[in-house]
Amino acid sequence: MTRTGSISFDRAAPYYDTTRTPDEASTGRVVDLLAERFAGSGHVLEVGIGTGQVGLPLARAGIDLIGFDLSAAMMAQLRQKSTGDPFPLVQADAIRIPFADRSFGGAYCRWVLHLISDWTDALEEMDRVVSPEGPIAIEPGGLSGVFAEVYLRFVELLGDAVRLPGLDLIDREAQLDDAMDALGRRLADVVPVTYERKASVAEQLDRIPTKVFAWTWDVPDGDLRAATDDVRSWAAARFDIDDPVADLPTPWRFYTRAA
Repeated sequence: MTRTGSISFDRAAPYYDTTRTPDEASTGRVVDLLAERFAGSGHVLEVGIGTGQVGLPLARAGIDLIGFDLSAAMMAQLRQKSTGDPFPLVQADAIRIPFADRSFGGAYCRWVLHLISDWTDALEEMDRVVSPEGPIAIEPGGLSGVFAEVYLRFVELLGDAVRLPGLDLIDREAQLDDAMDALGRRLADVVPVTYERKASVAEQLDRIPTKVFAWTWDVPDGDLRAATDDVRSWAAARFDIDDPVADLPTPWRFYTRAA
């Protein structure tokens, strides 16, 4: 069955930065973008701050940041990297943000909403705690290109066991825009960022049985290995699975309250 609730990344904390960290230049482009958009906004909230991949350099860039995460273990990694609390950190669930209405001049999240079954409630909470004139920025993550095709093959084989509870990994942008529009926030800008990294389908398939990806966590080990073997054969008949594939541009979406 499809998972419900918000998924904590406690189990991923020890390896998260070695399996999810983009290159330094790409992270720098994200930080520069957010620093420009949130300059002069006052307190800014990161929803799902994790290990601080964006939050730490953004705070160093001068943004008055507050962060929270469901996973204490992920924030422990952040504290290790910064030798303490570099800014206020709170353990909380995104569907119950523990701050007053209009407490922030802006908010953002990256790679979070697919992990929350009530992800539209999380958007409502972000809208509630951000001032009407403040921007909300979201990079939803997800899968594109050949990697989306590979994931959908796993869905064909394993069904709901590999479906995450929240925002869809494939058709995410339209769902997100519709949900924000229902809150009275319009899409004001889309800024694509390309991460300078390449991975082959074969490399990704090698990683799947190790369960580094959250969508694999509910699948029994034997079933996952068997499905991976099937997908490898299926993919090899369609793609050059050893050819490194460059990331497609990933859009940051900026929302403002409609006038």
